[in-house]
Amino acid sequence: MDTKAIVKSVPLFSSLDDSEIQIIERYCAHKELFRQEKLFSFDESFNLLCIVTSGSIGIYSNGAQNRLIARYIPNESFGELNLCGISLGNVEAIALDDAGVLLFPATGTFVSFVTDHTDIGAKIIYKLLSNISYRIRETNKLISQNYGWVSELRKAIYTDRLTGLYNRQYCEELFRENKEYVIAIVKPDKFKMINDTCGHKAGDATLVAIAQSIRKALPFATHIRYRSDEFMIVIAGDADIKKTAAAIAEAIKAIDIHAITDGAINAITASIGISKNSVTQQAIENTYAIMWSAYNNGGNSIAMEGTK
Repeated sequence: MDTKAIVKSVPLFSSLDDSEIQIIERYCAHKELFRQEKLFSFDESFNLLCIVTSGSIGIYSNGAQNRLIARYIPNESFGELNLCGISLGNVEAIALDDAGVLLFPATGTFVSFVTDHTDIGAKIIYKLLSNISYRIRETNKLISQNYGWVSELRKAIYTDRLTGLYNRQYCEELFRENKEYVIAIVKPDKFKMINDTCGHKAGDATLVAIAQSIRKALPFATHIRYRSDEFMIVIAGDADIKKTAAAIAEAIKAIDIHAITDGAINAITASIGISKNSVTQQAIENTYAIMWSAYNNGGNSIAMEGTK
């Protein structure tokens, strides 16, 4: 059995390099099951990730009919929630035929593994949260047409309360689209001075004004409050990158900051980083770095990918 290949096939470990996979292998153990043998029973504490290597495993609910609710075949895995210590006490796992299962972590607990291997643990936890979020989103898609409260829940999860824009979590939705976009990240210059001079109420009003202004200037874009005073605008890849950047800059300058700050500040400008790419975490980080190059060079400027 090629344990390394099996481990690498598991989505939870897909971001690990070969040396990290080798460490995962050391914490795995293989278990053989006869047909109808239980891997775990109802209400049994079972905090392991299970990777099916042969045969198949059935998951049964603890209802009146003891119903089969899921079936896993070779190279499929289950038990991510078990790793987190979330007990699924109303189900049991049974081999539907002679089967093999790779268990992780077979020694110690997942908490002790993360303590001993923090870098690997961080990657696994990030992937784990992404997988769980993805499953929640997929479930929402299935029922959203029938239940109005789902759209309200989605709105609450993905909306920034202050500005009404999407929040940073919404980036996860864009990661899955695999389309080219123009990505812009915007940071108002000297925003701290507005907070320090005029108070946080004026600072919040400024952020709301920025949100409203960029949304009005680019109504067909996706607008995200990315971090505290930083915004991300994502627009279709066929948009003109220079015109998009110019529209954002003009929208910021058009804000009546004089009124918001009771005359203390007469003008507001921004540093803008902009690129064209599919929306990935790396693309966002690259655009973020481009924005910071503009900010650190005095602000009130636009920095584009591939330029200095």
